[in-house]
Amino acid sequence: MKGKKIGGFVLYFLGIGLGIVMPPVERLACMMVSSGEVCTGINILLLTIELSLMMLGALLINLSHFFKSSHHFSGFLGVSTGLGIALIGGYAGLNALALFGVALATLGLILYKAGG
Repeated sequence: MKGKKIGGFVLYFLGIGLGIVMPPVERLACMMVSSGEVCTGINILLLTIELSLMMLGALLINLSHFFKSSHHFSGFLGVSTGLGIALIGGYAGLNALALFGVALATLGLILYKAGG
């Protein structure tokens, strides 16, 4: 039980740390150099690795903890996953991903509190 929780924390913070050290946004060559704009693209493979590490870590943390009901489990999973997604998306400058993470965390908090 304790090993699952420690492994979950390691995976969770490894995913977030990887998102901070190597954001999934890469610069591309483009023709608008005279206007000062820089074209960027999203590295889908790196983003998938970062998000899956973080989500797997959040799931392992939640599975090793005892919750009163399935609403508490689902709510806490939504909060922990949403915060991780918002951190990765916010640091990379991906506003849609950051807003999705904030919305997921908000819905998870509502579900956790309403689960009573």
